Amino acid sequence: MTIEEIEKEVKEKLSPFRYDHSLRVAEEAKKLAVHYHIDEQKAYVAGILHDIAKELPEEESKQWIETYHLSKELLKEENKNIKHADIGAVIAKERYHLDDDICHAIQYHTIGNKDMDLLAKIIYIADKIGRKDIPDDLLPLKTLAYQDIDRALLYCLEKQGKKLQQRGFTMNPATKELLASLKQQ
Repeated sequence: MTIEEIEKEVKEKLSPFRYDHSLRVAEEAKKLAVHYHIDEQKAYVAGILHDIAKELPEEESKQWIETYHLSKELLKEENKNIKHADIGAVIAKERYHLDDDICHAIQYHTIGNKDMDLLAKIIYIADKIGRKDIPDDLLPLKTLAYQDIDRALLYCLEKQGKKLQQRGFTMNPATKELLASLKQQ
């Protein structure tokens, strides 16, 4: 399947807002990939598909989770905003037959993982800076992303942790583990 065919399908499946966001993330991911000398096509494809499962109806999400034996934890209310990453990775693998690098980048774009490769880090950061409405506290991330991707990730996770704490939530264990590993570097 070509990139154009993938884009066409994504456009058909997502709302105009979500499709626009996905295009912005894909373009930002491509620029970061060029900067860090990795495959820009993989970065673009991971970016365009990162939210492919974000707007799935609840019943369809549940079906993907059950059919592909994903964690039942994803069905919990507190995971409603992150389950699309795991489902999206499965869709990337099963529907588009994409490689593990792209699938992992999609899977890790919400909560991260201490074993993220450079492509996954790029997609995580591109999802934050490849948007129309970057919050003021994340504006430095746009520059930092092109200086040191790990420092950018650390900055982003620390900001996210503070926001969660202010709202009375705790950070996902995988995100905490990623944050701890970045602080040790």
